[in-house]
Amino acid sequence: MRKLKIDQPEIVKVEPLVRPSMLSRYVCLSPVDWKLFATALVEAFPDALYNRHLTIEEIRGAEQPEVRLERTPWHPDLTYPIEVHFDPATQLNLKKGVGWLITVRGQSWPQIFLGGPVDPKPADANGPEHFGEGQIEIHTAPHHKGHARFARQIYRLLAQFTTNERQIRVRYPHYDVMPEPPGPPLFGLWIGHDALRWAREDPKRLLAYERSSMSTRTPDNLGYGYRPKGP
Repeated sequence: MRKLKIDQPEIVKVEPLVRPSMLSRYVCLSPVDWKLFATALVEAFPDALYNRHLTIEEIRGAEQPEVRLERTPWHPDLTYPIEVHFDPATQLNLKKGVGWLITVRGQSWPQIFLGGPVDPKPADANGPEHFGEGQIEIHTAPHHKGHARFARQIYRLLAQFTTNERQIRVRYPHYDVMPEPPGPPLFGLWIGHDALRWAREDPKRLLAYERSSMSTRTPDNLGYGYRPKGP
């Protein structure tokens, strides 16, 4: 695989009441896909810092959770989102209010938010065996050309492990193909190569499966998801 050159980003301190520019991608990644992409990030940014988000149980718990900045994204509980920081002055602060809350001291742009990897969910009355959908967000200083280039480079790196082609959307439970509207393809979902391989192993498996809303759910339309297109 060709190694991409990625610029080390300029660190820009967050200004109060200034909203960042944000680029995001919806993704469907197996744990293998996630690890490949995260490993590539670690190689590209050996000095980056990582912290995970709190779980609902930790937020509501009486005891202060153990959360700290790490030099690696390989946390024991990889199912929770991970935030990537590039400023060595970044610090975490835990506050107790209605629940526990993480705040960031010395916060700066850019930041990357990674949805953690998840195992496939088993089939049940609500849907088939499937992988869920996640999101990768990059927050950058507004109107910063260097940061805009940095974000594009990160997504080119992601494209080495994913594709937004070769996919069709189908309804569950009958797997009838949902027609595409006229014009350019609207698929905004990037699916990992290993997730596609997993789906090809069983024609009943779906990627990025979502249940239909209550107003549109019927026995013939419980939800929808994605399948690989062709062989």
